Amino acid sequence: MVSQFATQGCLFDLQTVLDYGQSIWGVAQELTKSLTDHRPIATKTIQSQMNRHFHGTAAEGKWLWKDAYEAVEVALILYLRQKGIPQNPLEQLQLLESLCPTHTRRSEEQLQLQQFSTPLPLAYLMAMAGQITPHDLTLEPSAGTGILAQFAKLYGASLMLNELSPDRTKILRRLFSGTPLFSVNAEQINDYLAGKTQPSVVLMNPPFSSSPKISDRSPDATPRHINSALQKLCDGGRLVTITANWFFPANPSWQETFVKWQEKSSVVLSVGVSGKAYAKHGTTIETRITVIDKVPASERGDIPCIRETLELPEILALIEQLPGRSLWQSAPAKVATAALKVVKLPKRTTVVQPEPSAEIPDVVVLEYEVIEWSASEGLKDTLYETYRPQRIRIKDALPHPSLLCESAVLALVSPPAPTYKPHLPQNIVTQGLLSEAQLESEGCNQITSLLLLLLQLI
Repeated sequence: MVSQFATQGCLFDLQTVLDYGQSIWGVAQELTKSLTDHRPIATKTIQSQMNRHFHGTAAEGKWLWKDAYEAVEVALILYLRQKGIPQNPLEQLQLLESLCPTHTRRSEEQLQLQQFSTPLPLAYLMAMAGQITPHDLTLEPSAGTGILAQFAKLYGASLMLNELSPDRTKILRRLFSGTPLFSVNAEQINDYLAGKTQPSVVLMNPPFSSSPKISDRSPDATPRHINSALQKLCDGGRLVTITANWFFPANPSWQETFVKWQEKSSVVLSVGVSGKAYAKHGTTIETRITVIDKVPASERGDIPCIRETLELPEILALIEQLPGRSLWQSAPAKVATAALKVVKLPKRTTVVQPEPSAEIPDVVVLEYEVIEWSASEGLKDTLYETYRPQRIRIKDALPHPSLLCESAVLALVSPPAPTYKPHLPQNIVTQGLLSEAQLESEGCNQITSLLLLLLQLI
């Protein structure tokens, strides 16, 4: 199997692919020792550790320098976990970053997806701007290697992570075990994570002008990422993003975008960041920090904006003067468990499940009425049809919170009439914990089991 993968031009053999996250972790642990001793991480040290953990050299195609830089970033995260946020954080984090090698080599994937991680001092400033507390649920839509997420974790917040890159997803799974981790296009993250608990803070460093599977530059990628994250953010929450410096409210190309956002949110800070911040990442591109509270602006056209690019100490002074966050509309409990307890449904009141009780809940038979199926008016000029249960009606069951659909062809086929009646806790229906469509699947459970058994026998 390993030789088959090698002949197909795969960068890694099968064993290394499966253990990519663990290999990066192993390299990072060794590099952390240099940081702990306040010694620069030497290129020879990186090469030897990469060769050891990836079972071969870069010349043999076993690893790329992009992988090595990822390991350096993970080493910084492991150092922060050991030492915490230091005294005089900005100054100390800049010194820590100076011990790391400059990123001088790029991979095709990095250039295509614009994978430029947030520099350590800049990540600290973003977390400061977020005013994160242990009661927050922080979403990082383009999590990369997890530097922003780590600062949120140091402030005690719970996490939701998303990362499209398979390799970086493996790193995140190893670093943040047990944390909800998704791998979707963050430009539509609000759609993909519909029904999930809403975060109270979003920290993000999205691609500036790159979209998946689109080869041309797409400047609209930045507002698409921010807009979807804003929609996902709970009312009263705060979003902090790093963007290219050209994306600011006073730029005529984007002024309308910011004014529209002001209908449901308020920009509280927009300031340019000196290109020196990214020097260790092999570029001096000027960037920008934007802070947005999801609270409707009193004056839509009055958007604070500093056009100039400032040095990090100057930006820290501005962040320290930011207004406090609004009270966000979510449960005031730590969201690591609240994600399982709070269900936010559109057009319904929030349902908070009670704490587990020693008492066994009342279990009842799910009663439903079987109705006759009637075909639609024939195949329409559409790919999909709106779906709702077609053969049963369940008393007191609530409709599904989001729109359901099925293929137009399947809508013309009569579904089987269920006969199985499951035994379920009574509050499943009375509290709306399962929708009518979800309960229907329980009613068809016996038929589904038989079909699966038949498929296994074929």
